Amino acid sequence: MNFLGHFYAFLSVFIWSSLYISTKILLESFDPLELLFLQFIIGYITLFIMYPKFNISKTHIKNPLKFLQKEKNYILAALFGICFYNLFLNLSMIHTNASNVSVIIATAPLFSAIISFIFGVEKPQIYFFLGFFLCIFGIFLLSFNGDFRIYFNIKGDILAFLSAFSWGVYAVIISKINPQNLILSTRKIIFYGILFILPALFFITFDISKMLDSKILAHLLFLGIFSSGICFILWNKATQLIGVIHTNIYVYLTPIITIFAAFIFLDEPLTLYIILGSLLTILGVLLSEKSLTP
Repeated sequence: MNFLGHFYAFLSVFIWSSLYISTKILLESFDPLELLFLQFIIGYITLFIMYPKFNISKTHIKNPLKFLQKEKNYILAALFGICFYNLFLNLSMIHTNASNVSVIIATAPLFSAIISFIFGVEKPQIYFFLGFFLCIFGIFLLSFNGDFRIYFNIKGDILAFLSAFSWGVYAVIISKINPQNLILSTRKIIFYGILFILPALFFITFDISKMLDSKILAHLLFLGIFSSGICFILWNKATQLIGVIHTNIYVYLTPIITIFAAFIFLDEPLTLYIILGSLLTILGVLLSEKSLTP
């Protein structure tokens, strides 16, 4: 068992989930697309400070087609992991119930496992699927918290599935990238993601004065530095060490971490359904990690 890989996967998910509170606060002041652009700009600057170098040779300039061929996995990772995932997630939250979205997004590990199997990257074992269903049931209890009325909205739910699928594709693409420098690799993905976001900025109006508020600026820096910078490095490193399927299993823990963070920082209540759902989800994670092969 590669302890460091599991630690990186857990830590990235832990930080991403905890930053839900910062995101919730910032969305009161920023448009979702505006926030997405700002946080990834901060993330890119953070990674550039950590590794202020470029890896562009004269050969790349003379032969741009060859350069694009070499960069295709980075470009695809940016398209699916930064643009499609976040865009579909934000749109789904507008059109459907947040509880539905949280359960649907939790299917991302299943998509990554299926895609990995199709393209011969990794082969999921039977325990993975048993753990998946146990996790989904636990997340269902967490999300609906005793109110088992499901508010279907076809458009919103489809968008949420597209978001989960996008993350599953991103996870598999990342496993095909074997960079010499992980910070530079992650920075390139974020850079291409920003390029994809740029055309949409013509439809929104930036109000820089919002950032003069110290509370908003603190949350924005926190979100950009960790969620859109350091967490991607941790996640990509975990994928290198323990593979696509094992890394994505930790996505199941997102609702648990978010709920307990909200309990601590937002005084949201803990109920029996939340505690039971958390235990079932953790049990599902442990079961998914179990392998049939010695």
